[in-house]
Amino acid sequence: MNVVAYLHNADLLLEDEQGVAVIGGSHYVLSLGDKVVIQKMIDEQTQLYQVQISFACAEHAMLHVDEIQMKFEGCREQFKQYQLHTAVH
Repeated sequence: MNVVAYLHNADLLLEDEQGVAVIGGSHYVLSLGDKVVIQKMIDEQTQLYQVQISFACAEHAMLHVDEIQMKFEGCREQFKQYQLHTAVH
């Protein structure tokens, strides 16, 4: 999935042809255009996943292993509902 936007609370919006995801908690500083490949779930309760990251600034030449918290995963329509429920008022 590609990093396509920054969201509130340092969360990032990822997107690919399958849908969108919201992540937080990366050990790396991710930028627009970076790629995140979800590998496997580490902790179901906290939604912690092992991922591989490749950086656009390095022309996606290397993969880095990291852990992220998945806050949302679904289609664009479901994401709109997620945004409504998580909006800061």
